[in-house]
Amino acid sequence: MTETAKPFSKLYNLTHRAEKVGISDEDVLKEIFVDKIVPNKYQPRREFDDDKIIELAESIRQNGLLQSITVRELDNGMYELIAGERRLRALRYLHEIKTKAIVKELTDEQMATLALIENIQREELSPIEEANAYQQLLEINKITQEELAKSLGKTQATVANKIRLLKLCPKVIEAISSKKITERHGRAMVKLEKNVQEKLLQQILTQNLNVTQTEERINTYLDLKNVNKTSDIVHTYDAQKVIAKLLKEITKLEQAYDVEFEKEEEETMEDVVLNIKIPRYKLERK
Repeated sequence: MTETAKPFSKLYNLTHRAEKVGISDEDVLKEIFVDKIVPNKYQPRREFDDDKIIELAESIRQNGLLQSITVRELDNGMYELIAGERRLRALRYLHEIKTKAIVKELTDEQMATLALIENIQREELSPIEEANAYQQLLEINKITQEELAKSLGKTQATVANKIRLLKLCPKVIEAISSKKITERHGRAMVKLEKNVQEKLLQQILTQNLNVTQTEERINTYLDLKNVNKTSDIVHTYDAQKVIAKLLKEITKLEQAYDVEFEKEEEETMEDVVLNIKIPRYKLERK
């Protein structure tokens, strides 16, 4: 019980700090050179809208930086970004030399966790970016999906469904990231083999299939696959077993028509002969 509560409480505290990454008693507000700031390797966002960066830059030019970026100091005089990737990009667009930044003292684990949570809570991440963030939080903090979901105020199903997207083939993942297909398309395709995912992706794109149509094709494919799998089963041949099954079916016919057939079985070295006499007319029983 203690082992699961320990990482959960650690993540819980960082979650609260990430709700508003600002100055606390142990933090320092410091003026640093913009070119001394290196990207955060745990930044889940991979795509940035250049137009929005320019829009933010113009706002900073007119109103100043309303919220400082957050960094931690490295041993080589450089600083690693924790929060504020879009703001940093806007500052570089404006060719700013220096900026005031909140400098936090965090371990690698704390820094990664805080950066990921801050992005999950404050950025509009794509489904794949969010899935990668969840996966990294699980690995860094060695916690369960249930603990992660609870700490982020989400359901376990939400976390599990996002992480499941990472099982998709690269082409489908790229299609979701670029918004060519929806997250729901991807979730439906997870149950398919990766080569089948690629073929279905082409059908979705060329035929403009919606989620319902995609699910119908997936269900049809899986049904056919199960039928083929059943038909591929090899039964060991046994003549007596075949005879037994035939007699069982004949008995069903006798019961259905309330009639009795004459059955005679003969065996030779080569085969088994089953003779059946079926009366032309049903005789009334006395």
